[in-house]
Amino acid sequence: MDVDRPKVINEQEEAEKREEKERIKNEKRQVRQGYRTLIASTEANRKELLNPTNNGLLENLEQANKLFKKVFGTNEATMDAKALMLSADLGVQKAKQLRMGQGGFDENEYVTRLISKMGGHEIDNDRRAMDWAKIGKIAMKWSRKVPTMDFMLGPMAVEHKTRTMAQRTRVVRDPKAMRKPQELREEDIARQENETTKNVMQINNILEELNRKVNLFELVINPESFGQTVENIFYLSFLVRDGKASILEVDMADPNLGDVDEDGEPWVPAEGANVQPMVELTEVPTAEDYQGGLLKKQMVLEIDMATWRNLIEVYDIRKTLIPTRVSRETQEKGKWYG
Repeated sequence: MDVDRPKVINEQEEAEKREEKERIKNEKRQVRQGYRTLIASTEANRKELLNPTNNGLLENLEQANKLFKKVFGTNEATMDAKALMLSADLGVQKAKQLRMGQGGFDENEYVTRLISKMGGHEIDNDRRAMDWAKIGKIAMKWSRKVPTMDFMLGPMAVEHKTRTMAQRTRVVRDPKAMRKPQELREEDIARQENETTKNVMQINNILEELNRKVNLFELVINPESFGQTVENIFYLSFLVRDGKASILEVDMADPNLGDVDEDGEPWVPAEGANVQPMVELTEVPTAEDYQGGLLKKQMVLEIDMATWRNLIEVYDIRKTLIPTRVSRETQEKGKWYG
């Protein structure tokens, strides 16, 4: 029994795979080298290739087609696309230069000769039909395909359109229909105040007049307007941010209890205690207070229409502490703001 035979077969297969990989690698290297040579030659001979009598672009395309048959990977395909793009750009430039110099191609002359060949000239206002069969017989000499019914793009008329110069009539305005601009006087201009600063100061004055802790919701909620309730919370946030006001959780059984207990630990409400958020004015913290460990805290207050209605019922809010603001439209009509 030959035990080493499977091992020899596996080694031969691996050797064949390595040879195949090496062969593909060499072919890829040769293809890339061919594309590099083709691209470099095209860029170097750009002027010669743009010559109408030069057929170098066709030779480049044939060379690119031969190389493309050996393309294996994306790198070679990318180089093929670059070579075709370069040849296409040169082809466009060459086509644009056909009219330059002697023997250039003129579309109008070509169409005129084509119509003349088909007998389509207009004689004594009698337009004759063009005989397309004549052109078909001429084209049959150069094509082995079966003739089909096709349509040419665009009209065959060669009449040159004369550009008509349109005369523009001058617009004459009726003086009676013209309106004089409105004259503004100093008293017509209402100076616009900073609404945010004004409303923040209003809430600050209200808290100073109360001179006590007030329930947060009783302060900001306007039972007549949900929108102004949201605005009140916004304006109050400026006072809290600047340290001029604070929002505390207060046990209503002992409203004067501070934020810390007798041992100096943070106050924790007892279970079942009536805790409500209260607002009061405070002294603005100094830099020494922050260095001593005072921290700023942030809170996100979410409120919607349903919560707004529930708070009005729970706290029995019938009148707002912050007066309802009148909209600007109803304040001063006919005024200009500056």
